Amino acid sequence: MILSVTLNPAVDHIVFVDGLKPHDTNRVKVMQTDAGGKGINLSRIAVELGAKSLATGLLGGGPGAFVRHVLDREDVPHQFIETGGETRTNMNVESGDGPPTTFNAKGPMIQPEEWLAFLALYADLCIGADWVACGGSLPPGVPTDAFRSLGQIARANKAKFLLDADGEPMFLGMESGPDLIKPNRKEAERLLGHPLEGEDALRSACGELNEKQRAAGSPNPITIISLGKEGAVMLAEGEFSVGRSPVVEAQSTIGSGDSLLGGFLAGLQAGQSYATSLKQGLASGAATAVTDGTHIGKKEVILKLLGEASVERLGAEG
Repeated sequence: MILSVTLNPAVDHIVFVDGLKPHDTNRVKVMQTDAGGKGINLSRIAVELGAKSLATGLLGGGPGAFVRHVLDREDVPHQFIETGGETRTNMNVESGDGPPTTFNAKGPMIQPEEWLAFLALYADLCIGADWVACGGSLPPGVPTDAFRSLGQIARANKAKFLLDADGEPMFLGMESGPDLIKPNRKEAERLLGHPLEGEDALRSACGELNEKQRAAGSPNPITIISLGKEGAVMLAEGEFSVGRSPVVEAQSTIGSGDSLLGGFLAGLQAGQSYATSLKQGLASGAATAVTDGTHIGKKEVILKLLGEASVERLGAEG
């Protein structure tokens, strides 16, 4: 079972415009609304592909009820702690000329008793989990070292730990020895403190990050650096691979990186190799990109795109 954790979920409003004009009137072509959050999207894709997954985290108010509605509609099992504050609402502008422009709210203030209640629930849910996937931002009131604590609890329960975050929460979370990390290029640059230009730099970065995971206690770490429409690179079991995404006409890239991880973990759960699982992850990310923003990728689209993704295994790292 894949347990996903989203501590700061959201309701995402996605606005489509023809080019973004700052300080001027922008005419909205379409507005779409969907549940948001790294773990939530990961579980949605994993379940879509037939894997067992349960989503947990913190939800509150009307926006939280909407997120539950989306999960129920897609038959994704979930168990959240109800918070007194309302789940946040984010605004994403798809202008058609590059990555979306995002306006992300901080999230509700989480009270100490709410956090303690979640930790108790989480510890119970970790029992029997094969993978625990944590990521995204932290709402106010949640300790900055939350991912480190959650990683330690997962490892104590013999579950593998996936971490997909940024900034100080990611730095501290790395101390728990995550078994899988998936920064994008910019996040990897922040983790390592230097730019990453070209395949050789990405290969070296995977090695550096993989070693950080191993030094913190992961016996068999997996490092994936996602590259948007270009695909991803991966280092697993000492072998470096380059993945190429299917070429699609993207409608909305919101959730594509989360979908990559959902497809990847679903592949591992089905007994697929790392390379085949990455290929499925890339197809899953592309399938989400071609949706209109109200859904994540669907199984039939993922399977159709699977043959258009590729993973080249380039041998031992270094």
